[in-house]
Amino acid sequence: MSTSPHRWFRFSLRTMFILVTALCCWLAWESSVVRGRQALLRELRTRPAIQITTADERTVQYPLGAAAPPPARIPLVRKWLGDQAIQEISYGRGFHNLSREEIDRISRTFPEAQVREFEVPLEPCHPGCFPRGTLVDTPQGPRAVETIQVGDALTAILPSGETVTANVQSVFVTRNQLWQIETDDGTLLTTEKQPLCRLGDGSASGESASNLVALGIATPAGLLEPGDTILRSTSGRIHPVKVLAVIPTERKEQVFNLVLGDSKFFVAGGYLARSKPPAE
Repeated sequence: MSTSPHRWFRFSLRTMFILVTALCCWLAWESSVVRGRQALLRELRTRPAIQITTADERTVQYPLGAAAPPPARIPLVRKWLGDQAIQEISYGRGFHNLSREEIDRISRTFPEAQVREFEVPLEPCHPGCFPRGTLVDTPQGPRAVETIQVGDALTAILPSGETVTANVQSVFVTRNQLWQIETDDGTLLTTEKQPLCRLGDGSASGESASNLVALGIATPAGLLEPGDTILRSTSGRIHPVKVLAVIPTERKEQVFNLVLGDSKFFVAGGYLARSKPPAE
């Protein structure tokens, strides 16, 4: 018994409707994947020490005449939707702030990419820096040095001893060896070149806070010696403390240098530190 044209037509429309619906669902899924990939790329490009190389850019990393690796590939439909193949995503050891879960997410989102960690060469930290977690005095209270951004206000101290507010002009981030400065009133972790406020021999006795700062000599932490006197700030009160030991540690970590105008002193880790641009 033959199927009537009317029933065949209904069957064909139903099949076409199912196919079109399935196609639309598939395209919607692919589109959501592309949007997720693009959002993650935008996020990664704002994170420190992360390098992203697309398949189209892969030849840039290789010397002229050297064979580049085969390009990474993604489905053609994703290219039509505005996606791009990612050749490599690399993150600097000791610099990035990615968790293990985030790294796994990157690998899942970009299965075509090589995801790897690379060693960042140590750069000179002139004039000096402080490690993550060092508290810096601001008008609103202490803040961790890694949270400070350009334009933020810090509590600065003029050579006259006057406390003022100064805005951060630039932030220099690198990785360097840490030095430990032990005093009779606490310990500071910094880098060898970071200038601290040292007093000359016999200049601390009976001096006011303003005179202490005026008499202070900006001295790299690595040049301090046991018996030297440096300035500390406790609850807004500036007072001298004795250096007990100056120790280069084995720790190499991400460090931050905050640059203020006119090379002002600011308070980092409870000690008076001089701000100075890396170029100097």
